[in-house]
Amino acid sequence: MELKQFKYFISIVESGSFGKASKKLDVGTSALSQQISKLEDELSTRLLQRNTQGVTPTPAGLAFYKQAQLV
Repeated sequence: MELKQFKYFISIVESGSFGKASKKLDVGTSALSQQISKLEDELSTRLLQRNTQGVTPTPAGLAFYKQAQLV
């Protein structure tokens, strides 16, 4: 788990989409997606629910978001 993954995850949750977060962070959308997938694999749980309107945190993602903000 890397610190940048925390930063990326927080930005995605707060902006509600990978696209908006990628612009805010000046990082490619595919790079964000890869880092979040890697984070989800490391934690063995889904953190974000992806849909056509953007993303919302799962219950596990919401708990992780609250902890990530403290880091």
